[in-house]
Amino acid sequence: MHAPISGSDGLTAWQELQRGWRPLVACSVGIGFGLSPIPPFTAGIFATALNAEYGWPRGEILAAIILVTIGLVLLGPTVGRLVDRVGARRVAIGSTVGLGLCLSAFGAIGSNILSFYAVWAVMAVVALGTLPVTYAKVVTGWFDRARGLALGLALASTGITGALYPFYISFLIARFGWRMAYVGVGLLPLLIALPILLLWLRERVVPAVSADGTPATPVEGMAVRDAVRRYRFWASAIAAMGLGAGTGGLMPNLMPMLKENGLTAAAAASALAILAISVTVGRLVSGFMLDRLWAPLVAVLLVVPAAIGVAVLTMPGLSLPVAMSAVGIIGLVAGAEFDLIAYITGRYFGQKHFSELYGIQYAVFGLGSGSAPALYGTIRDWNGSYVPALFLSIGLLLGAVALLLTLGRYPARVSAD
Repeated sequence: MHAPISGSDGLTAWQELQRGWRPLVACSVGIGFGLSPIPPFTAGIFATALNAEYGWPRGEILAAIILVTIGLVLLGPTVGRLVDRVGARRVAIGSTVGLGLCLSAFGAIGSNILSFYAVWAVMAVVALGTLPVTYAKVVTGWFDRARGLALGLALASTGITGALYPFYISFLIARFGWRMAYVGVGLLPLLIALPILLLWLRERVVPAVSADGTPATPVEGMAVRDAVRRYRFWASAIAAMGLGAGTGGLMPNLMPMLKENGLTAAAAASALAILAISVTVGRLVSGFMLDRLWAPLVAVLLVVPAAIGVAVLTMPGLSLPVAMSAVGIIGLVAGAEFDLIAYITGRYFGQKHFSELYGIQYAVFGLGSGSAPALYGTIRDWNGSYVPALFLSIGLLLGAVALLLTLGRYPARVSAD
């Protein structure tokens, strides 16, 4: 456990929050109006409108999301390296502008679906800097004693904006049509996130001399070439992939899964409403726990109940209260995985090359979460049931926890390169 004492620079958790609340707010707003919540919370609504307008199959429309996964896997480490070299501020601001322009450009696409894919492909490249990889560097730089809570607060914004996007987009489509709805979504990062980033997004500069006149401790961090040779790095990366696949495969399949289990469409929708709330709560709870407990133990406390929740979904004839409880418990893990990955990367490998190392971890996580939905759908098609996919999720989640438990204690110091 961590005792509630001052952090590495002599500040308590509360003092860190008082000092760094502006950069924290900027990170939270940047993530909330960044690329992370857009595919899961907006793609389905726009797919309905595009299907009605052009007759494109929904599967072909939603397949465009895979381009983001491909971009993340191929370019995630590069984005992290860029953040380490030129700074998170420049990357975040440039990518936020690119994201807003790309979203607005969807309003000008024609009847050829290739134009739709082209915009997604460009967005998958220029908007990667709005993902948590960029902002986690800022948060972990400003916070030590309150790092877990700060990461949770920064990432919780995706649940809030994700809950608001459907209402906002549905209103715009009903009033102005889907083209202007895309423009309306594109204006959000430009008019809300960008000004706050310009005002408050700053990386912490460590002074050469501390307040008492002694030389300040330099920023520590393992060299990338050394980190990627360590067991801990790939154990945590594979665990991240397991968590990403174990939860990511479930999320888009939950609605048909619950309906096949006997719930009505309205009841299934009610169960899913709990999901967005629990994702947000999961990020806050995990952040609070990470500041007080060993990170792998936090994973045990969150993931094992989630695995039990998945097991509950395998039982036929679920009642609505039971289904809502199971989905809520699963959502806690879906909200905690980003906190866990970022926190583990910082504690075991240091700050000096944090973004590049986290970018690799995040890319491996994205490979799992991005490929799992289609895999789970295929399993359903082959077996006529989601039950085998649910047992796969249980195995992935528990396997991830087992790997994290092998990481050992946090190092007292991380060797600088």
